Amino acid sequence: MSTRTRIIPIWVIWASAAFCFIAVANLPYGFYLLLRWVVCGVAVATAIEFHVVKKLGWVWGLGLLAVLFNPIFKVHFEKDAWRVIDSLAGLILCVAAYYLSVLGRRADCN
Repeated sequence: MSTRTRIIPIWVIWASAAFCFIAVANLPYGFYLLLRWVVCGVAVATAIEFHVVKKLGWVWGLGLLAVLFNPIFKVHFEKDAWRVIDSLAGLILCVAAYYLSVLGRRADCN
């Protein structure tokens, strides 16, 4: 997959992962509301990227992440549970960004 055909730039995925790691801190409610919008949108766009390269496991995983961070029909957990979820979401997005960048480099070489 060439960088010219990307739906979402890799740096946006890295930034949303950083957003998830920052969310572990004790921040105002507005930050977490923004986090839901960002992670949901990035997870959907990244799932589409993986669908293009036919990596369906990633599509399902990122789809579940998008549902979990959905800002409209909110999923409610305790604050400690969200800290774990935010950390795992950040890790998932880091791995996805790395994997897509590796796939992009391979496609550019072909």
